[in-house]
Amino acid sequence: MPAKTTPPSERSVTRTYRTAIKLGDDFITIEETITLPLDASPEDVQRAVDLGWRIFQQQREAVEQQIAQIREHHPTSTPITVRDPDAPASERQRNFIASLQQTLGWSNEQLAAFAHQLGYDLVSLSKGQASAFIDELRRQQEEQQRLTVAEERARYAHQPINDRQRNAITNLARELALDTNAEIQRRFNASLDQLTNEQAAILINEWQAMQRASRDTRR
Repeated sequence: MPAKTTPPSERSVTRTYRTAIKLGDDFITIEETITLPLDASPEDVQRAVDLGWRIFQQQREAVEQQIAQIREHHPTSTPITVRDPDAPASERQRNFIASLQQTLGWSNEQLAAFAHQLGYDLVSLSKGQASAFIDELRRQQEEQQRLTVAEERARYAHQPINDRQRNAITNLARELALDTNAEIQRRFNASLDQLTNEQAAILINEWQAMQRASRDTRR
């Protein structure tokens, strides 16, 4: 029986943003995933990456605000500390370290080397050390995600303008009664066909804002 193949339209690539917010000895995990078909245009990818990152950041800020409110209404006389810091790391902490390792895409050797740099022995990790190590891994994860977003944006920013963007700019210029070539020359010192994907996206966003303002004025 021949192997089943996935139709091209069903093939996709997924990017997940994940973080964990510490609350005492517990952690709240936040995830945001974007999925796009492999034939998505550079503009579609850039918009999806930006949208996914914004949603992820908003979710994180909302949770942090909720935690801050809880702490404000239920103040503690002493700072939150790890219970029995000298006791062996708990199974929950080790599972969370393993989860962060997977998210970072690190091998066991990479994880052990990073722990060694911080002066930790993964085998004999205490609760206090595990808590501090988790904080360091989370910082590595957040930095990795920031770099990933920056690389995604940079990769598609310098792609040439695509047909969809070209049509959108032409239609917006017609509706706004703008001289397309003159405006692009003034704004970017280039012609329509010389625009990059990023420049085209900036221009479309600006002109769409002008379009909305014009429609609101006519109401």
